[in-house]
Amino acid sequence: MSTSPLATAQTIMKTFKVLPTVPAAASRAIQLLNESEVDMGEVADILLSDQVMAARVIRIVNSPLYKLLQEIDSVRQALIYLGPQRVFEIILTSCFLELTDSQSRSPLNMQHCWEHAFGVGLVAKKLASFSDTIPQDQAYIAGILHDIGEVILSQQRRDEFTRVLVLARERELDLHQAEMEVFGTSHAEVGGLLAEQWRFPEVYIDVIKNHHGTNTDAMSSLTHLIYIADKICLNVGFCCKYESAEQREGEVYGVDMLELEQQLTELGVKRLSDFRSSLAELVQQVKQTVDSIYG
Repeated sequence: MSTSPLATAQTIMKTFKVLPTVPAAASRAIQLLNESEVDMGEVADILLSDQVMAARVIRIVNSPLYKLLQEIDSVRQALIYLGPQRVFEIILTSCFLELTDSQSRSPLNMQHCWEHAFGVGLVAKKLASFSDTIPQDQAYIAGILHDIGEVILSQQRRDEFTRVLVLARERELDLHQAEMEVFGTSHAEVGGLLAEQWRFPEVYIDVIKNHHGTNTDAMSSLTHLIYIADKICLNVGFCCKYESAEQREGEVYGVDMLELEQQLTELGVKRLSDFRSSLAELVQQVKQTVDSIYG
């Protein structure tokens, strides 16, 4: 009798040498930011207690992602200028940076993973801006976090994940398919379990678990949006599978926007011509943001 992908993911996680954790300062700040009345002074004190986190917040705030008119050089200034929701986004982005900080632990190129994550986040946010029902902030955060299991699985099971990459390249599979063949589970199941342990909001856990589903009708609106944004980003070259720029550019192909636009219409996303015309600028923004944060 075969073991389910979820049960296999649970077994694999027991082999992890050190289970990655969300920094304590970030976890506490996220809790405060989710309260109905936010004390931004207290949030600032918590972030300042973690020098690495504070430095990352400043770096992200001043990246092309936020296009500020003036440079911000303090955490307190950032909180006043941006407000609770943007700070929440930045802290979760910083957590993702923390988890992808060491290239040596993973056969994946982490800068490419960053481009894919930011790409999906920004594409999803742009699509959500043309919708009356999907919050833009949720779309961005879900996009950033959707493949977190892939990063952790590649770090913790390096040798097997190297086989995943070889298999994906040789047989032209996506990483999810190759993971299923090598591990019997995928980054979606592993990421979902980790997100539960980190006590992420349920809306993001659902996206992480289900964005590779085959039945889009069964997906929540947000998960379906991330599913579509993921496909668009793979089609413009934001892909973790290949190491070199030449290989990634060779994989770029014309996205079947007719099918995806039909799905977007069913999700209530409007002004798709405006989205198409903005895609090239989004691609450049992603590249500039990753260069400024990761470089």
